[in-house]
Amino acid sequence: MSDVPDRMAVILHRDNYDQWLDLGFTDVTAVSEMPRHYDARMMRCFPVSAMINHVRNDDAECVRPVEIHAPPQGQLFV
Repeated sequence: MSDVPDRMAVILHRDNYDQWLDLGFTDVTAVSEMPRHYDARMMRCFPVSAMINHVRNDDAECVRPVEIHAPPQGQLFV
């Protein structure tokens, strides 16, 4: 996971989703204990489409793996 920027998203247990998103939940101690270390061996990292950069896109297509097509060697500065 070393390629993931320091601003990685919070990883929560499913049981905490509702409280995390509840604007009326004000228990700072409980909220600060929700994010936990997640074993990097359990994670996958793969490229996704740039559509993830637009808030209006909110479906499973955002996390569908895509192939990165690099320019052929020698064609970089044509």
